[in-house]
Amino acid sequence: MRNLYIADLKRILKDKLFMVTCILAGVFAIINPLLNKVLFEALDMGDLLGGMMNAKSMLFTAFLPGDNLGLIMPILIAIIVCKDFSQGTVRNKIISGKSRTAIFLSHLLAAATVMCTLMLLHALLTLGVSLFFFPYQEAAFTFADLGYLMASLAFELLVYVAIAAIVTLIATLAKNMGICILLYLAVALGFSIVGAIFQVAGAFLDPAAKGYGAVELLNALNIYTSTLIGAGTTYTAKQVLYILIAPLALTTGSILLGISRFARKNLK
Repeated sequence: MRNLYIADLKRILKDKLFMVTCILAGVFAIINPLLNKVLFEALDMGDLLGGMMNAKSMLFTAFLPGDNLGLIMPILIAIIVCKDFSQGTVRNKIISGKSRTAIFLSHLLAAATVMCTLMLLHALLTLGVSLFFFPYQEAAFTFADLGYLMASLAFELLVYVAIAAIVTLIATLAKNMGICILLYLAVALGFSIVGAIFQVAGAFLDPAAKGYGAVELLNALNIYTSTLIGAGTTYTAKQVLYILIAPLALTTGSILLGISRFARKNLK
């Protein structure tokens, strides 16, 4: 499977869409902090947003799966993976003796490697640009903040492993690139809309009200809208559990379903 992984990784890196993704990552990393700085000063919101507008918040905003690069990149990677099916490459791999399970897992690992690396570099570049305009946070940066930052980045990358698994599943199920794009958009927008509804419900519900716990849980489990990662200075055991459940469940479910469906997929 090592050779399959290397071949799939090279195929993604050589694709023109990968270059487009890299350009978008750089543009968003520069434009978003600059735009925030311009709006911040133009609207004179120093008193209102002074404690909220900082490099830390923009770092974790850069990871949002439903916005900017987080929405566009999975679609472009899905198209590249889908090409492996539409161009007959997968069929040739099977004829050469590669198992369908190994092919699926190789697609997943290659997609996850590229997506996690790009998102991490994009977020760190966003942080670097943001630090020219804003402080990292209100309080002084301490060693404890460094540990929290490292843990938060690991959690964010775990989310993108789950998204890579979803992308690989969709690319495997789709009959063509158009359907592949529509399916991922449906998944991303569906999660985002549902998440927005529960966020509004959580904002208006009294924490002591019946059902608030369920709304809080559903908010935390939605990887497309959850705000748990990077929102504080430390994580409770409950928060870590909430953060880990959804990505692990989505990754495992997508792998099992993808392997099962791919085993029965008729390749022409």
